[in-house]
Amino acid sequence: MKSRSKGIALSYVYLILNMVSGLFLSSYLINSLGETEYGIYKTVASFVNYLILLEFGTGTVMTRNISMCRGSGESKEKINEHISTIWTSANVIGAIIAIVSVGMYFSLDFIYKKTLSPQQLETAKNIFIFVVIHLIISFYLQTFKGITLGYEDYSFGSVIKTIRTLLRTVLLSLAIFFWKYSIVIAIVDTLIATAELISSYVYCKKKFDISLSFKYFNKKIFLSILPFSFALFLQTIVNQANNNVDSFLIGIFKSPEDVTFYSVSLFIFSVFSSACSVPVSMYAPQVAKELSSGTSISELTPKIASASKLTALVGGSILFGFIAAGKPFIALLYGKEYLEQNVWIIAVILMIPYLLAMLLSVVENILDVLGKRLIRSLALMGTTLVNIALTVWWLNVWGPLGAACSTFVCVMLGQVILMNIYYKKSIKINVLYLYGQCFRRIIPCQAISSIAGYLVSSMIPFDSKLLSIISLLAGGGTYVIVFALTYLTVDKEARIKTVSVLNKFLKK
Repeated sequence: MKSRSKGIALSYVYLILNMVSGLFLSSYLINSLGETEYGIYKTVASFVNYLILLEFGTGTVMTRNISMCRGSGESKEKINEHISTIWTSANVIGAIIAIVSVGMYFSLDFIYKKTLSPQQLETAKNIFIFVVIHLIISFYLQTFKGITLGYEDYSFGSVIKTIRTLLRTVLLSLAIFFWKYSIVIAIVDTLIATAELISSYVYCKKKFDISLSFKYFNKKIFLSILPFSFALFLQTIVNQANNNVDSFLIGIFKSPEDVTFYSVSLFIFSVFSSACSVPVSMYAPQVAKELSSGTSISELTPKIASASKLTALVGGSILFGFIAAGKPFIALLYGKEYLEQNVWIIAVILMIPYLLAMLLSVVENILDVLGKRLIRSLALMGTTLVNIALTVWWLNVWGPLGAACSTFVCVMLGQVILMNIYYKKSIKINVLYLYGQCFRRIIPCQAISSIAGYLVSSMIPFDSKLLSIISLLAGGGTYVIVFALTYLTVDKEARIKTVSVLNKFLKK
């Protein structure tokens, strides 16, 4: 329990650091490289990200198998068989990714011939090579992350990510200052990922005494993970369609500049989604372990509710805080023209359905243990195909805003409505109870606070940097104050804890 609490705390420290670093770097890179040069990099990155489809969730499979082995009291030798089998599979997948990337490289001319000039295409090809190398290294990193989480080591990953973020910020700032080329981003990311991979291997080898030998490959274990891996493969397709297809299609049908504008909305969304995802990764090993040891789903429900409330508190604060003060925030960092390109509203449209979906995301861990994720993935595939079709249609009608609206509709339909029905029918989860824990106090207070903050920030025009800062502070400050007052008013337990903390502080 203490290890998980520490891991959650470290994860959110990293998220705050990553958010600050990301905001600085995105603004700095766009201003230093220009919207076109930076847009070329983002266009290539969104294209390469489709290789993630071939990962088959090896990190998640690793975490689940190790957790289940430990929960059922399997021997060290048996755990090493699972690790070696999944590692062998990961190496085969890594080779396949490398082979597929060669074909993708030679398709760049055909795919982007209408939106990129010959010189830009040459730049894109060079960037592509390093981005692919970085992706393959990151794929292996996910496997090692699965090992640490399987052993309920929640701190190492957060520490490594924090160091990576600091190092990336410093190196990119210096490198771009001297060499204003977008390929520098890909090179720096590749070098840092290589160092991270070596560190992760050494740590796992020494602390957990793992075996990565091919000779321990177990055919029965391999066959047993295939259905789960296939379900994760389908889930990855869904995630890519919802998170990446927009940028990919904008790069094909629009311009690098449009990709840059949309990437700002996606960055804000990525910060938000990362914050929402922390409870899932931290509670997953416990859920797998307890279900394997015979704990019933009804007994797990209070713990799921705790994760849901944490997601609502953190994710909701980001969403509603951004609604309150996001406009002056964007104007300050990127310029008022980014508001004219609908960056604020696109980010809000992407975040709203995702929050509703993530409130019950820990339930996915139960599906994993019970072997029922495949049905979920197949159901979401249908809405994913609808999303792709709608994106192509609405992108040509309303531009990037149409792409965001398509994602909104399909996430609401698939991940919220259909999945909640499935959770209720399949594993008898009390969906209304879990949502009630979030909507009874937390989210209404956040919504009221965001309206107040938005009204205050809107009263101050953000036509200059100074006015943008004033508007941001006024809107954000109003949101924080109103939320604190309303939440402490309606939540007796939070009020008692706050008074207790204040009394201890005053006594000092």
